[in-house]
Amino acid sequence: MISSLKMNIFALKFSKIVTCKHLNTGDTVIQMAFSHFLFMSYTILKYFSGIFFITIAFSSCILLRENSKYEFNDGIYTTKQFSRNKVYVLHVDDDTIAVFPVLQFKDSTAIQVKKRVNYCSLQKKFKDNKVNHTFYKPSFDADIITIPLKFRPSVGEIPNQLITTFNGAFFGGYRIDEYKINYKRTPLNIYKQYTKHFGYSFGMFLGLGNSLINPWVLNDSSINFEYEGVALTTGVAASVASDKLTFGVSFGFDYLLDRYRQLWIYQGKPCIGFTLGLDLY
Repeated sequence: MISSLKMNIFALKFSKIVTCKHLNTGDTVIQMAFSHFLFMSYTILKYFSGIFFITIAFSSCILLRENSKYEFNDGIYTTKQFSRNKVYVLHVDDDTIAVFPVLQFKDSTAIQVKKRVNYCSLQKKFKDNKVNHTFYKPSFDADIITIPLKFRPSVGEIPNQLITTFNGAFFGGYRIDEYKINYKRTPLNIYKQYTKHFGYSFGMFLGLGNSLINPWVLNDSSINFEYEGVALTTGVAASVASDKLTFGVSFGFDYLLDRYRQLWIYQGKPCIGFTLGLDLY
């Protein structure tokens, strides 16, 4: 955008200079031709710059897809949850992976190539039942979540409530991804590799939502109307991810943000919810 603006300013200034210095018909024709040439050059440049940025964006999407957590990519994993014993997994082909033990030092990481172990579909030791190999990978988790169902305990004369509200929040916390590699024998007596992925997260969330405000949930009998109030929602949540989607439970608090917040009977009161989310990172 900045380059396009500079090009337009340059063309305009040049046109003015030519017009001021050359007033005869021949020079005017040259000026018009050169201005047309500048305009065509700018159009072509803008067209190809658009293609360039679209190509970069498309490549970024492909890279993001390849590096997504739900993909079992090459990298360092553990063979047990919360274990410090790490291995490096290398995908040789669609049905074969190579696993190398990893030694970590304070300033470096060493892969023990000589202790390589292959898991492939051609191994004869597999029986009719499936053979599982599980790998884990801890990381930081960032999601967008919503809490479509909330359970609010009774307050005063208002009984327990199960409500549905519109809300959205950002979630951040600790996550561990589990990749289960299964080998099943096909009718052709060939073992086929299958990968199942699950992610487990625990962290905090912060967002906004709406809540129905009426005389029954306000400690003021003089208010005789109702409206949809904006509330800040925050708390902790635990979730399970299957590919991109996450499902879980939350324990949090709602805080009304308008002038009636001191009168709202649910201000700062705990509630339990069911969460749905989309994995961002």
